[in-house]
Amino acid sequence: MKRLFLSDFPPPNGSTTKHIINYWLVNGGGGSQFGMETFGVSMLKQIILNNYHNKYPQTHPVMYLFQYRGAGMSIPSIHCYTATNWIDCAKELIRTTVPSSTNESLKIINAMTNQNIAQDLQYQIQYSINQSQPTSQTSTYIYGLSQGTGIIEYYLSIQTINSQLQQINGVILDGIMSIRDSDAFQNQMKSINDRFYLYLSKCQDDILCSKAFSLVTGTDQDIISVALTFQMLFLTNTTNALCTTNLGLNSWDLFTLIGNQGIENIIVRPITAILIARIYRCSAEDQRVLSRALPIIIALVEQSSSTHLIDPPEDYPNDGSVLSITTIWSDFVGFTLDQNFKTNSSFYNDFCISSKVLNEFYLAPTGPMPLCGETQLSIYNYTMPSVFKDILYAKSPRYWGKFQVNPNIFRSQEGGALLLNGDLDYNSPMSSAQQVQKLFVSEQIQTKFVAMKGLTHVTGIQSYTKEGGFQSTTCTNQIIVQFLYQQELNLNLSNIDCTCSLKENLIGIDWFYSNPTVNQTLYSVFGNSTTDYWGVNMTMTQLEETV
Repeated sequence: MKRLFLSDFPPPNGSTTKHIINYWLVNGGGGSQFGMETFGVSMLKQIILNNYHNKYPQTHPVMYLFQYRGAGMSIPSIHCYTATNWIDCAKELIRTTVPSSTNESLKIINAMTNQNIAQDLQYQIQYSINQSQPTSQTSTYIYGLSQGTGIIEYYLSIQTINSQLQQINGVILDGIMSIRDSDAFQNQMKSINDRFYLYLSKCQDDILCSKAFSLVTGTDQDIISVALTFQMLFLTNTTNALCTTNLGLNSWDLFTLIGNQGIENIIVRPITAILIARIYRCSAEDQRVLSRALPIIIALVEQSSSTHLIDPPEDYPNDGSVLSITTIWSDFVGFTLDQNFKTNSSFYNDFCISSKVLNEFYLAPTGPMPLCGETQLSIYNYTMPSVFKDILYAKSPRYWGKFQVNPNIFRSQEGGALLLNGDLDYNSPMSSAQQVQKLFVSEQIQTKFVAMKGLTHVTGIQSYTKEGGFQSTTCTNQIIVQFLYQQELNLNLSNIDCTCSLKENLIGIDWFYSNPTVNQTLYSVFGNSTTDYWGVNMTMTQLEETV
């Protein structure tokens, strides 16, 4: 666990500080420390942009980065070697260094269930509250993204089930996982396909995008019909080789990897629709542009989709040798891993064979599953690397699948749950976010749900506004900072200003690369071969006149 300070903590005796805001960040991505500082600094930047440090000088915000690789061992804790109570354990966990070897990492991951991590989060938060409350009024907020949202849900449930309430002011869930969703893995696979259709429909609904797509493809068919035809050309090996196989694009699976990564990356988001249109047409100009672009795009996709069981220490020196996200995602898979995965092939068949079938029959297949690449592909006989067998754990039936929240956890009616999700998110689809929203509401907890159009997973890293641009902070930060300072601003969840999240205010899918960052990125990806990425040979004014 790391801290990011605005100033000394706790404030010295006799200081003028009257209100301390403890702001905890619980990362996603398997707990990697990489990028966590960016989240902390971005919130500090937002506080400064709002001039809150000058407006409210008696308010003292403290950022905590909860690095949970190395946590999760409270039942029992293999790092709390001497502690006999939660206060001493919290102190010892704060002093814990990163693992020194792969074997040490395996021991940690074996204990690193989301329930255990949530228990350690409770210890840490209570420790920080106890440190600050004697000197000043203290508010505590917890921001979780992706997997961190599930850890926060466990954190709330553990306290409720154990009846040991630790009062806080609010939680913020961004890219929302539901621990109640026992089919999370299968729903995620399905939502990849849903996301692909939804993305194409957004182009269809945009008059200029739809017009450009029609001009390039030379058809009056709707975009999804063209995309299905495009898929069939790949599956029947009847694409024009000059725009596909000769350039290294040799399968539909590879294209869907390109397409889905294009949708995921905010600064190249129009590229998937553009590639479908250009490859489908395959004119002489398309061949020239694609001959430069596709090798670059394929190399980028292959590089980013390569799987590593171990995060290389030289890449993330602050993390040590630790296993990647594949392992701890088992908390979100609706199977009893200890019983099924180690003892029979049914889980393997569902996980790998079924996903292979999806790859063959859906418009936007899931692509290769990292875990499946480590196995022997056979319906009746399979082998698992010992590295996986050693780290899988049984879920605690006391907490698994239970989402219980005592509303008394939240200190006042002004607090509660702030939920944020993108509608193009397939890691945590809108259905999961809406389920969590209903669960909070059913427990009589004040809840605000902000759905952002045209965004994918974790709004905090991509909800840039047209007014601020990519150099400013995100809309998510603009909303959260009001939540943190609600006492000073006299706000509650219901009247926090969320207008920045409206579709017209966000940089969504920049179909015509009007933003200079998007334009420059596309220029590089297209191998500096063109600035007319659609290939419509028209200015924007001419295109608008044809509508």
